Amino acid sequence: MNPSKNAVEVGRDRIDRLIETMASLTTGEYDVAFEVDETNEDDFTQVEYSINFLIEQLIYERSENEAKQKELLEKIELIEQQKQAIQELSTPIIKIWDQVLVLPLIGSLDTRRSQHLTESLLTDIATTQSSIAIIDITGVPTVDSAVANHLLKTVASVKLLGAECVITGIRPEVAQTIVHLGVDLSEVETLANLAEGLKWAFDRLQVKTDM
Repeated sequence: MNPSKNAVEVGRDRIDRLIETMASLTTGEYDVAFEVDETNEDDFTQVEYSINFLIEQLIYERSENEAKQKELLEKIELIEQQKQAIQELSTPIIKIWDQVLVLPLIGSLDTRRSQHLTESLLTDIATTQSSIAIIDITGVPTVDSAVANHLLKTVASVKLLGAECVITGIRPEVAQTIVHLGVDLSEVETLANLAEGLKWAFDRLQVKTDM
C-alpha cells in the first residue's frame, strides 16, 4: 500500500467525519464526539479536540436549558394555582342559611371574573341544593355592558336550576351606568342592600326572624 496515498485517504476520512459531526450537531445530536488518537497527534488533532470541547459545552448548555425550562414550567404551574386561589378568594360563596347562598363581590368585575363567579355559583347551588342565591355587588365600583349582561345571564342560569336569585347593593353610580347602557333589569329582583336581600330570602323560605 502506498503510504502517501494511505495518508491522503485517512485525511479524507477525517474530513468526512468532521463534516458528518458538524451536520449532526446542527440537528441536536451530540453523541458524536471524536475518538482522538493521542499517540499520533497532528495538526488535525487540535481541531478534533476543539470540536469535542464544543460538544461538551453544547451538552452542558442543553442540560442547563432543560433545567431552566423545567423550573419555568413549575413556576408557571404555581402561578396558575395562585391565580386560581385568588379567583376563589375574590368570589367567595357563603352558605348563610339552609338553602341560601350569598355571593359578596368586591372590586372590579371583568368578563373573565364574571364567568368564573357564574360557574362557581351554579356549581354550589347544584351541590348544596340551595333554592336562593343573593349576589351582593355593594363592593363593586362600576360595571360595563358586558358585565351587566353577564349578571343577567347568571340570574337566568340560576333560575334554570330551579333556584331564585336577587341582586343587592347596586351603588348609585352603578345604577346610572346600567341605565345609561340600556341594560334591562326589570325582570331581575334587586334590593338596596344585603340585609334587605336576607329578609327577602327568609320571607321566601317562610323563616321567622326579627330582622
